[in-house]
Amino acid sequence: MKSKMYALLIALLAALPLAAQPVKKIQTITESEVPALVRRAFVENYGNVADGTWTVAFQVLNTGGKSVAQPLSYTFKKGNGHEKVEVRLSPEGRIETSKGIEKLNPTS
Repeated sequence: MKSKMYALLIALLAALPLAAQPVKKIQTITESEVPALVRRAFVENYGNVADGTWTVAFQVLNTGGKSVAQPLSYTFKKGNGHEKVEVRLSPEGRIETSKGIEKLNPTS
């Protein structure tokens, strides 16, 4: 009986860190919901590209009994197949990755 209780206690303690892990989510947002710093970095590097979609990747943290969304990256996507454009920027406006589009001023 004691060994079953100890095994159950160990299993519960081992599962506790898994419950505390942040949850990562991706959500489509409008251009007006993209922070000004991120939009400005995009426009300065690539110009004003229309007809694309913006998404935000964020994690939900539970701190002090409250759920707080913390953005991880913002992504602009446009087109399909070989004409696909994709740019991922950090919340601080740094370009993390880009595909299918060239910078306006590649030396900077």
